[in-house]
Amino acid sequence: MAKRVVATQVYRESMGQRLWDAMPLVVQIPVAVGVGVYRVIKLAVQHPRTTGVVATLGTAGLVGGRWALAGVVLAPIVAGAVFRICWPASFKQRVTPHILRWQRRWIRYGRRWDRWMTRCKLTVRDHDGEVIPSIRKVQVLPAADRLLVDVPVGMTVDTLRGKTGELANAARALACRVWEVPGSPGEAWVEFQHTDILTSTVAALPIPQADESGMVPVDLAAVPVGMREDGTAWVIPLLARHVLVAGRSRSGKGSLIWSVLRYLAPAIRAGLVKVTGIDPKGGMELSIGRPLFTRYEADRAEAMVELLEAEADHMDCVALELAGNVRKFTPSMTHPLHLVIVDELATLTAYAPMDVRRRAEYALGRLLTKGAAVGWVVLGCVQEPSKDIIPMRGLFTYRIALGLDTPSQVDMVLGDGMRDLGALADQIPLTAPGMGYALSEFEKNPFRVRAAYVDDDQIRDMAAEYAPITTDANDVEDIPAAPMAGNRNEGQADEAKRPEPVEVVDLEECPPADATPVVPDSLLAKLRNLPAADGSDGSEAA
Repeated sequence: MAKRVVATQVYRESMGQRLWDAMPLVVQIPVAVGVGVYRVIKLAVQHPRTTGVVATLGTAGLVGGRWALAGVVLAPIVAGAVFRICWPASFKQRVTPHILRWQRRWIRYGRRWDRWMTRCKLTVRDHDGEVIPSIRKVQVLPAADRLLVDVPVGMTVDTLRGKTGELANAARALACRVWEVPGSPGEAWVEFQHTDILTSTVAALPIPQADESGMVPVDLAAVPVGMREDGTAWVIPLLARHVLVAGRSRSGKGSLIWSVLRYLAPAIRAGLVKVTGIDPKGGMELSIGRPLFTRYEADRAEAMVELLEAEADHMDCVALELAGNVRKFTPSMTHPLHLVIVDELATLTAYAPMDVRRRAEYALGRLLTKGAAVGWVVLGCVQEPSKDIIPMRGLFTYRIALGLDTPSQVDMVLGDGMRDLGALADQIPLTAPGMGYALSEFEKNPFRVRAAYVDDDQIRDMAAEYAPITTDANDVEDIPAAPMAGNRNEGQADEAKRPEPVEVVDLEECPPADATPVVPDSLLAKLRNLPAADGSDGSEAA
């Protein structure tokens, strides 16, 4: 069958050549000229910037001669040099990316791409010859280059993905990743990583500050917590999501927790976000930032479960109030976002008494199944991600794998087959805390990340400055507890910033939204002054 198809193609090509040869010269010349003009116009339209440069140089040479041509060539070079010397920061931001894109597009990859595709056997046979994927666009990132590639008919993105090792070797890159472009069939991104910027510690990210209008921009759908391997910011979706962080001891789970709280600090102080902290380690991780938490528990397993149950009950109350009024939750001062942080889930789901474990699993199940719709987010950390330890693992919608012990644990966290796609979390050393792998909602392949490191002094300063304040819009549950003794050394405490010790009041069942006094205050005062039936003055009865 294959021989018959090849013979048919050869016959058609020979017939076309015979028809062309049979045409008279007066027909061949106009046809050839028309085809040539069409190809030139098509090339000019596909590359407008190159066409503009060539047209400008050609016009200057024809109209003004060689001196005008030399001036047109030297003028932008001199202007660029002056710009680079006088305003280096602006030059690096505005000009350097364009130069790098042009250099990578036409020099680094353009001259070698065809040879790479041939040697890596990424070609498709056509009647006109070999067809290869073509480069559409190049993006230059701090640690990688991204090429937008047009995948020809007869080839798929998986075909390119199966040759990532060969492509990385051809480009002399540390790694190569391929993923399809959402909403654009026939296109794929090919990324070559040239620098590993995650080997060094990522500094703590800045706390969002107010803009010119006095508003603090906080995007709960994209919370920056660190850096990706390509040098771009690593953001996690917190709104309407539940986050599971899995990693062995000392793998850097705390870096992720405090990076999240650092970005949310202005919203926590204003009351737009309320944080509940549960630290089964006896407070070793979360107590240093105790003033940031509206509710906190670190002592007994039963008390921690009671706190989870109280959160679930409060969630049910809010759900009844919002039902029939809104379909998509939006945080507000009336209904803030509730972030429940559990530093070690296994303590409550696997290593507590049986009755406590059952209550914890039930409370967590309620929060994980309903909470995302009404403003409750669970951020849970665990060392052992198996189903025996975390039976509700599948209810976490965003999962992060830090340093793990075995290859099977990678697939337990991120999903089946993720380790084969490059998530080598079991190979992360203990000397790189905060490094791990995550999945994006827009990418099928996992990518390597590293959470920013927030040191103890930064946590103390953040807790003192951004502790929740009490306003008319915030009820009593916003009031933070007193800072725990020992968070600051004697003589270093900032009394102006430290919140006053107050009592933490547990959440109670929500009263009806339109609850009003049955008896007016004026009538109640008169009733208190009436004599009682037994002859007393009535004060005790009142």
